[in-house]
Amino acid sequence: MKNKLIKIIKIFSIIVGIITAICLAGYYTLDYLFGDMCGNEITHKEVSPKGDKVAYIFERNCGATTGYSYHLSIMDSDQKLTNNSGNTFVSDDLFKIDWINNKKIQVNYPKSTKTYEMDQHVNGTKIIYVGK
Repeated sequence: MKNKLIKIIKIFSIIVGIITAICLAGYYTLDYLFGDMCGNEITHKEVSPKGDKVAYIFERNCGATTGYSYHLSIMDSDQKLTNNSGNTFVSDDLFKIDWINNKKIQVNYPKSTKTYEMDQHVNGTKIIYVGK
């Protein structure tokens, strides 16, 4: 009886291990094939007056079921733009930027646009928003 129980536990453990391996393989395959559905396309890059920061305006597209959106990321000049959302401003419409000085940037956007993110300070830079 004891040997039978041990045999059942071993078989059960093997089955659970195989199912776990199949699930993990499926997860990593799907993540590899479909994990990065979004893409960024830089539309404008503007360097700060001292050259130590960069403001990127980029269009982000996450596939057929979502629309395009426009993002602003302010980064140190030695950093590269990654395939993520902007870290400063996100809107439905394209906008413009102007560095006022090395620590201040102005974002000019259409007043009627829908905005999703409007941070006031990013990476040591103050952001001023002007809806026109």
